Amino acid sequence: MHSANFISGHFYSFSDAIEQYFSLKNQNQILVEENKQLHQQILDFQKLKIDSIDTKTEVSFSPNKYKVLRAEVIKNSINLSKNYLLINKGVNDSVMQDMGVISPKGIVGIIDKTSKRFASVQSVLNTRSRLSVALKNTAHYGTLRWEDKQLNIVQMTDIPNVAPVKVGDTIVTDGRSSIFPKGIPVGSVKDFKINPLDNSLILNIQLFTDMARIQHVYIIQNKDQAEIRELEEQTQENE
Repeated sequence: MHSANFISGHFYSFSDAIEQYFSLKNQNQILVEENKQLHQQILDFQKLKIDSIDTKTEVSFSPNKYKVLRAEVIKNSINLSKNYLLINKGVNDSVMQDMGVISPKGIVGIIDKTSKRFASVQSVLNTRSRLSVALKNTAHYGTLRWEDKQLNIVQMTDIPNVAPVKVGDTIVTDGRSSIFPKGIPVGSVKDFKINPLDNSLILNIQLFTDMARIQHVYIIQNKDQAEIRELEEQTQENE
């Protein structure tokens, strides 16, 4: 009897372990959906926050303007000078070139090319990448780029040397483009130095997103992007 109980106990423990293993995918899916909802809640919260400050000003970060779409990362390079990710969403999902891509922790890159079911993302760890960002505390803005030196360390340039920068300061997107809404987390200031060419500051930024461990991303769809791009092209033609 004791032997039978011992064997049956181990059998049910083993069965329970198998059940838990096969439920992991479902649990991960639930977590991903919760993250998606969290990002949408952030959009809603920032809308309310901006509206409460000035109801006469157009809301720059509105859920009526942006849509969040989840995607899985199929391939990701981090050891090249021009790194890309491949994700499982494409034209069939209304994914287009120049849409912003983020993780639950911060920016990842920008949609580069699309097919019907897939898209390539130009990683923030790409020497061609140029993003408009700002110091969260002071709103001093500059350009985010990568010097191809360290994983997850990017550079922010064109900062005036009078800007009160401190190690640990948070960097966010500044909303000056139609790609990323204002306030998306980027990273924190690791250290900084003076650029001898123009006396501006060069900041080393530790990304909030670990680019080597990305499994899921979120595509930010700006519903006004096509209209904005068309107007920008018309303005350039008239110059």
